Amino acid sequence: MISVIMPVYNAEKYLAQSIESILNQSVQDFEFIIINDGSTDTSEDIIRSFSSEKIKYFSQENAGAASARNKGIDYASGNFIVFQDADDLSLPNRFEVLLRQFTSPNIGIVHSDMLIMDENNSPEAYWQARNMEKKRMLRFFLKVGTYINGASMMLRKEVFNKLRYDTTLKIGEDTNLILHALRTWDSLHVPEPLYFYRKHSTNTTLETDDDTVILHIQKTINEHSIEDLIPEIDWKNHQVDENLSIAFAILALLLYRREIEKEGLNWYQKSLQLARGTATENFVWAIGAIITRNLPVALQLLNSYEKKDHILENYIGETLALMGEKDLALIHFQNSLLQNPDYIEPIDNIRSLGALKSYKLLDITWMKLYSTKQ
Repeated sequence: MISVIMPVYNAEKYLAQSIESILNQSVQDFEFIIINDGSTDTSEDIIRSFSSEKIKYFSQENAGAASARNKGIDYASGNFIVFQDADDLSLPNRFEVLLRQFTSPNIGIVHSDMLIMDENNSPEAYWQARNMEKKRMLRFFLKVGTYINGASMMLRKEVFNKLRYDTTLKIGEDTNLILHALRTWDSLHVPEPLYFYRKHSTNTTLETDDDTVILHIQKTINEHSIEDLIPEIDWKNHQVDENLSIAFAILALLLYRREIEKEGLNWYQKSLQLARGTATENFVWAIGAIITRNLPVALQLLNSYEKKDHILENYIGETLALMGEKDLALIHFQNSLLQNPDYIEPIDNIRSLGALKSYKLLDITWMKLYSTKQ
């Protein structure tokens, strides 16, 4: 059986349609747990207007979506758990498609793509997720975020045996939970838009307070060792301060590129303190020059090293690519991979070089709806 959990807070405009999209699923073996998180509008009346025996209704004082989801998990009796926000929609076959992907006991999360729509049900964008090796997920998180659309998931109930949503997070609580879950469980992606996510002016994810937005990123960084966050460094070489100075500089650059400048500056200052007077000082200054787009200086500093390891080769390539020297950049990315074939950055950079000229999608069926007249 599936347990469907829906937190509700002042969702009267979209709630009935959202509930109907759950009740109309092609798989009907589910319970529907609705948690009213202190709504002050007519949400409760709308919920009570449905007579389905599948609905189990609970209410609480307003404590946030994470708290409401946790309460739903506590009440859930199904083998699988699905979440849906009260302003979103599920396609009728969502549960059916997700459920049949659990072909291995190691798969704990199955997730799909999403269609983004506006307040008037008009399509705005297509949100594509992906599959990913566990060893790459932390770097992807630092550079982009989670590779799983949190709202689109179906999870085994066992995933939550020792895990709940972090109620201190207003944004990124699903990302935080996913990263914890993936330490133990495998995930599988369904490349279909089974979930319709509604974007509107009251979405929590539109929160503009910077500290609130980056809190889940700070927590994730604090919960992992620097060795796990920056695995490309040879951590066995016992040059502790030099290793840390390189790692902190790389972490700073990743954060700056996500426009998390305050945190990025903190890590860069730590890297400079450790690097002063050591062999890594030029590298750290070079990363600072990349951040400030002083690219000729960055290139000069990186090339000052006679012996160039995979990390230096990669950042020389990045600097050249940013300067428009893409053919030369490719040579350095290849050199980097020859030294360390598992290094993620040059792999991503080679993908980027190709995409800059032409991004070839295998599935181009969507183009039948494209019109040059639009």
